[in-house]
Amino acid sequence: MATDSSGNHYLATAGQHIVPYGRNKAAGHYAVVNGVKLYYETYGQGEPLLLLHGNGESISSFRQQIGALAQEYQVIAVDTRDQGKSAATKGRLSYDLFADDMHALLEHLQMPAAHIVGWSDGGNTGLSMALRYPTQVKSLVTMGANLYADTTAVDAKLLKQVRQTKRILTVLGPFKKQWHKGYRLSTLLLNYPNMKPAELHAITAPVLVLAGEKDVIKDAHTRLIAENIPHSQLVILPALSHYAPQENGPLFNQTVLGFLKGVEARNVH
Repeated sequence: MATDSSGNHYLATAGQHIVPYGRNKAAGHYAVVNGVKLYYETYGQGEPLLLLHGNGESISSFRQQIGALAQEYQVIAVDTRDQGKSAATKGRLSYDLFADDMHALLEHLQMPAAHIVGWSDGGNTGLSMALRYPTQVKSLVTMGANLYADTTAVDAKLLKQVRQTKRILTVLGPFKKQWHKGYRLSTLLLNYPNMKPAELHAITAPVLVLAGEKDVIKDAHTRLIAENIPHSQLVILPALSHYAPQENGPLFNQTVLGFLKGVEARNVH
């Protein structure tokens, strides 16, 4: 693999260009919605499909998904506020706020509804969207989501690590430019979401609940989410972790596309 002067990656042996997802000028756009400047990239044609990444990540985390999904759908991959190339903001972050941002972005794009594929924090945002803006959500795939941030839902070692990170950022804060963003993202993980299982009963969209067999989200919690969503399917991806979309992209893509095709088939009938 080689890198050009612009930082774009290429397959040197085959001469094949790898799309620089997350920094692709040809596909990138900005929109000011809900008081924040969001960066997003669009690929493909068809029904809209909104891709939502995890905490501290960006569009590029879906580098194994975008090309495959764009063969069937119009993919809108977004950098959530304070992450990727989207603008930094002030104030408390929450998944409801992220959902409000995505609602406003879809309205800006004049898209009445979209399929939502969310991973980790993006899955939490997807659940919030399905509750707050049900008519905008054609279907939802939520990978590695959680309803609350305690040890009944999330691996205790991960929560301890996030708390330690937050403490370090507090100490280093005056000396580190990125302190404020990292501190707020850590706070988000520790304080949100705060959702009761019964709230999920109100979701009307078809939902695919995904997790890795070795996910940091506990298996019982993932099953609790699926059990409380009326139109849900549950798939536990064998031998994979919270990073299943990157560990086995083809399996993840096949699972998502199979679900979406099933949704479309039911809508036809």
